[in-house]
Amino acid sequence: MTALKGLRALQVRPEQSDDLFARQLMEAGATLYCCPVMLIKPFAETPEENQIKSQILNFDQYQIAIFISKTAARLGTEWLARYWTALPESLPQNLRYYAVGKSTAALLREQGIEAELPKQAFNSEGLLALSSLHSVTGEKALIFSGEGGRTLLADTLSQRGASVSECELYRREPTAEFADQIINFLAVRGVDLVIAHSGELLKNLLAVVPERQLPTLMNLPLLVPSERVAEIARNTGFQAVICAGSALPEDMVSALRGWYSSSR
Repeated sequence: MTALKGLRALQVRPEQSDDLFARQLMEAGATLYCCPVMLIKPFAETPEENQIKSQILNFDQYQIAIFISKTAARLGTEWLARYWTALPESLPQNLRYYAVGKSTAALLREQGIEAELPKQAFNSEGLLALSSLHSVTGEKALIFSGEGGRTLLADTLSQRGASVSECELYRREPTAEFADQIINFLAVRGVDLVIAHSGELLKNLLAVVPERQLPTLMNLPLLVPSERVAEIARNTGFQAVICAGSALPEDMVSALRGWYSSSR
């Protein structure tokens, strides 16, 4: 399967141990360069660790547990295993688990935790559309996440009557470690496409590219996972934005195939 043969793509999200999207992209014939502009750093400082520990020890007080990313699921289950011994047998029985996407749900399933996930849109909006999260008055929800990020999920659940707590497990930090490589790719036109999975990644990418090379960057096609990120990209100045149906690897690759076949 070589539908993307000859395509040179630059991916700027943090490297992952099992990057299904990258694997599918390369299996389709593309050459992929990974130059992260963000690092994921689990909290190791005492104040944050104490807060996480307190929430984990009181896990049985919640009725809803939401994991917003694979990283949140991986770190969250590590914390749960530390204080609730065997997963899933020792976990409280009154909890409903939710995952923002298929990969996150799959990681939880590996730990014996079955999580409900959106039917279509694999994001906060998709989770909020689930009927089981419509009537949550009086319930307590714990959202496993990274520091900062969107507040739509917490805000909406609070408006629906839930008491919401955030269990922030990691922070995202900009990095210029690969700036020279990115700048060189732009200088020699060494890539045909840029892939940004979030608006934050897009912001970090723009921060490491010198102003004189911004026009070159913004003239490259940009693949994004949602219309929300696409709007950020267009407002920033990107000329050709390819919007996938979701951040699922198959949706991202499908959108890329469609664009690539029509652009040649």
